Amino acid sequence: MTPPTEPPAKRLSFGLLLLISFVLFNGAYVIDQMFRWSDPLQGLTNGLIHIFFNGITWLLIILPWSLVIRALYRRRKWRRFRSQWVLAPSLLVMALTFANLVFSPPTPKNRFRSFAHTELPENVGQLHYRFTGGGIADFGDTYYFQTTPAEVDRLITEMALEEDIFFTEGKEDYSSVPTLPDCPNHQLWPDAKLYQRSENGWFYYLLHNAEKTEVYVFIACI
Repeated sequence: MTPPTEPPAKRLSFGLLLLISFVLFNGAYVIDQMFRWSDPLQGLTNGLIHIFFNGITWLLIILPWSLVIRALYRRRKWRRFRSQWVLAPSLLVMALTFANLVFSPPTPKNRFRSFAHTELPENVGQLHYRFTGGGIADFGDTYYFQTTPAEVDRLITEMALEEDIFFTEGKEDYSSVPTLPDCPNHQLWPDAKLYQRSENGWFYYLLHNAEKTEVYVFIACI
């Protein structure tokens, strides 16, 4: 007696595959932003807003790919691996996004090196930071730390900053450098000095106390 054969596994519908592809493609960026903002909720919000813009990319690149795969499978009457081929581009985007988070995580050290083009002081102490921005959202990274005068001078030199000779601490006109929670208010520092530079839409600020032992660095892009 011939044993009964199992019916072939039911394939996912093409519409469902497109939905999964869209979610994977956009979900990768949403998750990425949650890790790159200091406030994950703000990162989530930014990532969700970018679904509109990333969705356009998906429509222009991933959807045509999926339609070509569908046409080939219909024309050739292929049966196997259709789902994998349709989802491959979105899976690749997700894999590359996660790999970047793993091998180049948005730590203060890595982020400072990337944007300031120099290193945080080796002897940095009491480090506090807040990271915002990504995509169409303006970047705004704020650091507070303690270090030595020699390291402050190094940062000023390597970041190519120039002293703002019009700076007077405590004035509302000089609110370019934000303060951080649980950190000193730099507007109360007597004889503080501000150094800055702008280039191609990027703005760099370094504010230190009179002793050059406490520092705020603010890096922004609009």
